[in-house]
Amino acid sequence: MSKNNVLDMIVEIPKGSSNKYEVDAKTGRIILDRVLYGANFYPGEYGMVENTLDWDGDPLDVISLCTYPTMPGVQVSVRILGSIKMIDAGEIDTKLFGVFNDDPRFSSYEKLEDVPQHLRDEIENFFLQYKALQKKSVKINGWGTLEEAIEELHECKERFAEYKDRLEAGERDLILAEWKEKGIGQG
Repeated sequence: MSKNNVLDMIVEIPKGSSNKYEVDAKTGRIILDRVLYGANFYPGEYGMVENTLDWDGDPLDVISLCTYPTMPGVQVSVRILGSIKMIDAGEIDTKLFGVFNDDPRFSSYEKLEDVPQHLRDEIENFFLQYKALQKKSVKINGWGTLEEAIEELHECKERFAEYKDRLEAGERDLILAEWKEKGIGQG
C-alpha cells in the first residue's frame, strides 16, 4: 500500500456482472466459478488482494465502488474505507470495502460515513441474497471501521506468509479442515 489505506486489488468480477470469476491459485488464470443463481449482480468491482489468506482459504476479498466496470484480471488502486463483517457458510469471510482511488467521483470519500447509506444498504443486501437460491447461509455482523479493515489486511498477509508453502503444495483443503477441527476461522 502506498498510503495507509490504499492497496492494489486484482479485479475478479466487474460491477454489474452475475458471473462469479476467480483467479485460479495454481495457474493464475481467471476461471468462471459459477453464474449466480438469482437475479443478482455485483454492485461494485469485486476482487482480491494478492498474497493474503482469509479464513475461507482464499485471498482477502475487496468490494469497491466505481463509476464504470473494468474487467477480470485488471489491477486497480482501491482506497479502503472499512470492511463488511461477513460469515459465509459458517466461515469468517470479511470483505474490505472501498472506492477506486483514481476515480475523481469518489475523491471526497475518506471514511465509511462518507458513503451514502443507500449504497451501503445495497451492498449488504446483495451479500445477504446472492446465495439464497443455493440454500447457503450468509450473515453480516455489521460494518468495520478503517482501522479494523487495516488490521484484517495485516492478519491475512501474516496468515498467507505462515501457510504459503503448504498452499503451494496444494494443501488448502487440509488447512481448512484443520482450522475447522480447531474451531478457528468459524463464525
